[in-house]
Amino acid sequence: MLLEISDLNLRFGGLHAVRDVRLQVPKGALYGIIGPNGAGKTTVFNLISGVYRPDSGDIRLEGQSLVGLLPSQVVARGVARTFQNIRLFKDLTVLDNVRIAHYKGAGYGLWPAFLRTPGVRRREDAITEQSMALLEVFDLADVALEPARSLSYGNQRKLEMARALATSPKLLLLDEPAAGMNPAEVVQLADLIQDLRQRFGVTILLIEHQMKMVMSICERLTVLDFGQVIAEGPPEEIRNNPRVLEAYLGRGVTLA
Repeated sequence: MLLEISDLNLRFGGLHAVRDVRLQVPKGALYGIIGPNGAGKTTVFNLISGVYRPDSGDIRLEGQSLVGLLPSQVVARGVARTFQNIRLFKDLTVLDNVRIAHYKGAGYGLWPAFLRTPGVRRREDAITEQSMALLEVFDLADVALEPARSLSYGNQRKLEMARALATSPKLLLLDEPAAGMNPAEVVQLADLIQDLRQRFGVTILLIEHQMKMVMSICERLTVLDFGQVIAEGPPEEIRNNPRVLEAYLGRGVTLA
């Protein structure tokens, strides 16, 4: 298992936001977390990425605990994420949004950077080349020098994914990447996510409300409701699970 979560708990005052959550994500998987609004999905992402610290339980990446690490330290261990609400440096260029993510491994200090030594210039050229290669993958190379705020909503989503991949993660957390997209864009995004897994060899953990996309690309799903796991299994089992249908969509409906 790449990611192992055991007996995870978090309270906000009197609210038990996450209750005894367990999750195992194999290396190379495309794994989904679904559930109604307020089920605790993004809270689990915030716990994995170090935004919150659990009251109890453990989160392990390749057998090493992430609990207590700062978000920057979690990134250094190999976890990257996108956000439900897009968080870009909107006044920077598209290229610089990706370039900035490479600097965790830039390999030089303040004085060499200030003096612009030959080694620094070579590393900067390499970072630019790597960033442009990522933008090519996402069909954003033609707008590399445009400010990020000028991109369409869908392209801002793609830029956030490109920036996350620039950190060379082992585990990529995608928090509702299809939010706000039209049906055609959702289909393209589903293809893109599958391509990213193959191209970069990255394990993907996905939160999403687009059921058709989730059911078509994820190998396994965990379903949360009121902070608890109510089901886990392959999509065909989840699709027909009465408890999931009632909790997620109400009685008398089906998951597409």
